[in-house]
Amino acid sequence: MGLKYGSLLYKHGFRATEQTQEKLEFGRKSEIEVKRVFPQILEEIRGFAEGCHASYEQLAAFMMGIGAFKAQPMCSAFAVAASDNVVFGRNYDFFYSFKKFTEAYVTGPEESYWSLGHSDVFIGREDGVNEKGLAIAMTGVNGRMEKPGVSFVLAVRGVLDKCANVKEAVRFLTDSHPNAAANFLVADKEGNMAVVETSPSRTRIRQSEGNDSFVVCTNHFVHPEMQEVEDLEHRKSSEWDSLPRYATISSMLREHRNKADAKLAQEILADHSGYVCSHQEKMKLGTLWSVAATLKEPKVFRAEGQPCRTKYKEDKRLGKAIERRSK
Repeated sequence: MGLKYGSLLYKHGFRATEQTQEKLEFGRKSEIEVKRVFPQILEEIRGFAEGCHASYEQLAAFMMGIGAFKAQPMCSAFAVAASDNVVFGRNYDFFYSFKKFTEAYVTGPEESYWSLGHSDVFIGREDGVNEKGLAIAMTGVNGRMEKPGVSFVLAVRGVLDKCANVKEAVRFLTDSHPNAAANFLVADKEGNMAVVETSPSRTRIRQSEGNDSFVVCTNHFVHPEMQEVEDLEHRKSSEWDSLPRYATISSMLREHRNKADAKLAQEILADHSGYVCSHQEKMKLGTLWSVAATLKEPKVFRAEGQPCRTKYKEDKRLGKAIERRSK
């Protein structure tokens, strides 16, 4: 897969950028951990490097340093379960200049699960749904430290490739040593869901509380034991909308308790009252893509832009690919 995709991008003008010595060293140290938990992805990176006539070391350093050198995304994600369905929603918010790099991928690795995922960086993913009805999305958090380990884009890809349900996803994420702070929201077709709040020094699991049948994550830690590993001063001093987004999504899900469908997810993701649909024009940052998916029988609907302006369309490629595979 790496060789094929790297060759394709090279023909269309892609050229790998040179990494600093600091990033190369960080990548070399991170490779040890990636090889332990997800060795297959190193083979794909090597193939990609060959396909685009680049150095494996340079590309590996780039992939493994993502998230550790700041520029964190400002994203929202949630999952909600009802008697008849499980729904997953996510807005990916980042600088408008990255829009040209965004892609939706159908990935079919040998001896692993197939998936439909989204990203603004080759090989890695920021969110996706796999053939087993498992969904995952990450959201960045400003932590107090970075350390060589697994970048969030490789962690998401690892879950999509290797995990069939939330239990397996939580095990993979808690066993992996992350390179920086992040949230990972996971949900499966059986209605299991969790948020894995991770950092290089500590990881905790958060599940639905009380009578709630949903989980939400934005760009801060909620688990009380994770507060001391987040940069709370940054949360206070910046133009912070993570708390309002979290509160808005939670409130709307409680208001429609026991309801779970793609239309509700789309309405929440397009909401402006709590900044869920992002338009931070001064920063030239906003929602680059939005995903609403149902998991009982996996269906993925995507708006390629801010969901208040862009219609959701169903992406049927994963189902069609699986159908072709079975023949």
